Amino acid sequence: MRHYAVLTISVSALFLLFVGAFLNTRSLFYMSTVLIVTLLVLRGQAWLATRGLEFERIAPTVMLAGERVAMRIRVRSLLNIRRPLLFVLDELPPSLAHDADIRPLPVAPSYEQAVETRYELNPLKRGVYKWSDILVQSFDSLGLIRIDKVYSAEPFQITIHPAKIPLSLDLSALGGWGTSQSEEGRSRGHGIEPRGVREFGEGDSLRHVHWRTTARMGTLQVKEFETGFYANLAILLQLTSGTAAGSGTATTLEAMCGHAAYISDVMLQRGSAIVLPNLERGEVAPAHSAGMRFRQVCDALASAQADRPGRFADEIIAADASLPAGTTVLVMLSAAEGGVAAELRKLVTRCSVLVLVYNPEQYSGSKSVGSFYPATDPDFLASISAPNISIKLVPNPYGSQDKRR
Repeated sequence: MRHYAVLTISVSALFLLFVGAFLNTRSLFYMSTVLIVTLLVLRGQAWLATRGLEFERIAPTVMLAGERVAMRIRVRSLLNIRRPLLFVLDELPPSLAHDADIRPLPVAPSYEQAVETRYELNPLKRGVYKWSDILVQSFDSLGLIRIDKVYSAEPFQITIHPAKIPLSLDLSALGGWGTSQSEEGRSRGHGIEPRGVREFGEGDSLRHVHWRTTARMGTLQVKEFETGFYANLAILLQLTSGTAAGSGTATTLEAMCGHAAYISDVMLQRGSAIVLPNLERGEVAPAHSAGMRFRQVCDALASAQADRPGRFADEIIAADASLPAGTTVLVMLSAAEGGVAAELRKLVTRCSVLVLVYNPEQYSGSKSVGSFYPATDPDFLASISAPNISIKLVPNPYGSQDKRR
């Protein structure tokens, strides 16, 4: 309707101008001039309202996929003028899948004091995203003309952790070789050797409060102790280019990351040490606290992409060389890559191996994964079978293909 109104006024002004000139009638010419000047003034008003603004984003830098968070944008006017209401919209990256109405309430920025507008963001897919642009929309006092202007604000980066996807799995199989207390409940508690400091939780004794850290953090922090044996668990995700089946938020890689987050959380709470050999690569020193270590794991999973040109078999070789003997290695596969079977059979001489196999047909409807055969291929499954290798076929946690986004 707004466009039709402007078009009607413009056509009327031109018609009056033409008729006034043809009939040499000043009154019609003046009426046409008034209409044209009115449109120019309204456009100038809307244009001026978008100038001289300053923006600041206020939002958490770490989010969880599927969890709604409040995003705030603070707006300050650098010009001492009265402005009409403005719409301020965050120019989110196209790759950031979200489910939310991101159009915020209109605001009138003031020269004396900054104002805030907010919207709710529900990210649907893990990842690391960075953007800076903010779109400002202004209307004239009659609401006929809209002017858009894009501002480049301070770059803002968020890390979206994968949502934990429960997996029916015999967790005792992740206990590794030898004695392990990982299946007997929380392994970190009242031991002898101090391991670190973590936030106070239900059931913790006040005798183990670390008062110095508590005073610094502002919340109760307790000491964490070693309690004996616990499992070393390494998680290897297949990240070779073309091995992720599906699209949007429902792919084999998204399922792997969700399952890896769930397993890491459970095993960390039970006292296991978690490493991600082909994601962290020694760049991050593992935290001693289970909570902090889980955040590190989720940070690494958030950046995982199936875009690597090298072979997954080479990453298994590198992991075999760096992992201590007796480590349980959890391998997640969706494609039957060459060399993987041979390296797994070598790895199993030093470590216990559990292979989770994802069927690409359940995600994309195609039996192949790019140029690879699926990991569910009978010949491939037979080639990786060995006495100390456990294999589990993992169903699609997202349900039918119609639910894919």
